[in-house]
Amino acid sequence: MPITSTRRINVVQQFVRLGFADHLDPDAPFYSGDFLTQELTTTEVQAAMSVLPRINTFVGVQVAGSLDRFRGEVRAWKFGRSGTPVLHVLLPFWTHQVEERHVASPVGAPVQDAEHRALIERLQHCLVDELDAFDFTRVDETDHVWRARWR
Repeated sequence: MPITSTRRINVVQQFVRLGFADHLDPDAPFYSGDFLTQELTTTEVQAAMSVLPRINTFVGVQVAGSLDRFRGEVRAWKFGRSGTPVLHVLLPFWTHQVEERHVASPVGAPVQDAEHRALIERLQHCLVDELDAFDFTRVDETDHVWRARWR
């Protein structure tokens, strides 16, 4: 469970600028068409996305602002590129596994299936219906890692 760090924000913004350099500078000598950050907090992923201009249907500042509603409900985010912008959301198994919780925090309770499904539905509505991601799919068999992709 990541904790927000100003130092990490600066580094992740540089990392994202490098990965999307071809969208930031048409003469960029280098960029990455396929990369993914480490686990980030909502604040960190918002900072990472905010450095990007509009890329087809992805609008960095708009997506970043919309993620605020999930602050404290997710375990972490990963942001990057698989040709086009991609956002992974990692969901908690237990209530104490949400972002910004210190490792020494008391153990919580298992996240109930109904709460888990409701969070997935809210994420899908936000990312697909409101923010024009063309895809929101489960990444692993645990049902706790999901990926949104934009064209």
